[in-house]
Amino acid sequence: MIQIQNMTKTFDGICAVNNVSLEIPEGIMFGLLGTNGAGKTTLLRMLAGILESDSGGVLVDGNPLEAGKKKIFYLPDDPYYFPNASMEQMAQFYKDQYPDMDLENVDYMAETLELDVKRPLRTFSKGMKRQAFLILALCAGTKYLLCDEVFDGLDPIVAEVMKNLFRQEMKERKFTAVVASHRLNELEDICGNIAILHKGGLVTAGDMRGRAEHVRKYQCVFADGTDMDRIEQELGKELDVVRFQADGGFVTLVVRDSEGSAEANLKSRDIELIKEAPMSLEEIFIAEMEGKDYDIRKVLH
Repeated sequence: MIQIQNMTKTFDGICAVNNVSLEIPEGIMFGLLGTNGAGKTTLLRMLAGILESDSGGVLVDGNPLEAGKKKIFYLPDDPYYFPNASMEQMAQFYKDQYPDMDLENVDYMAETLELDVKRPLRTFSKGMKRQAFLILALCAGTKYLLCDEVFDGLDPIVAEVMKNLFRQEMKERKFTAVVASHRLNELEDICGNIAILHKGGLVTAGDMRGRAEHVRKYQCVFADGTDMDRIEQELGKELDVVRFQADGGFVTLVVRDSEGSAEANLKSRDIELIKEAPMSLEEIFIAEMEGKDYDIRKVLH
């Protein structure tokens, strides 16, 4: 487990990370979500020991960061490689720093993705470089992997290939990956837990789907001529409504419903169709953060 304790970092009077405390459990894909400038990169670099915090600290498996550095591999947004270096040469370089580096697995994974380990990395496309360095990071054999914007700017097919690399490695061994992104859709299908950073501070963190188990989403079709303004007002009084969106007689309704009364309420009305629909992670975040002092939509977009 990685435990972040009251970490703060300021640059030239600007607070990049503001008193963040967070626990990252073992054996999961953990998402770190925030707009550009939210503090994600600064936090990851402090976790990797590249930057020193102004205050607070990090424990890795209960020990100070200095003792746990070898358990962490940091994959930045734009990884460095030596001029004319190939994947094979970079793997040898990492082997000196990470004794558990699996060189055979590097060759196997690269061959699977049709990457030439002897070809200079400078000749790779952006997507190929991202795949190459993710392979190197996964094969380093560290217990913790920190990835900064690893999917940024990739086409959906390449991004899905890289997500499958994560999924396969999670099946093979127990390790923890922290994946930072400014796009929720890059994280929601691979990360079990997500933390949101905004302006250097921690907004919320945890298993959002688990915490929102009593939030329901319904799609309804009301009869022609139904006064939708009246329906919205009535539902607002009778149910704990998070969102009511009407397009003619078609309504999308998100409600908190711990007692299971919402569906019965809807069925008692002049309604032609009602269907419970899966909630997107964005809708769950909005439900979770309702009542806070800022609009969570500004953080998610």
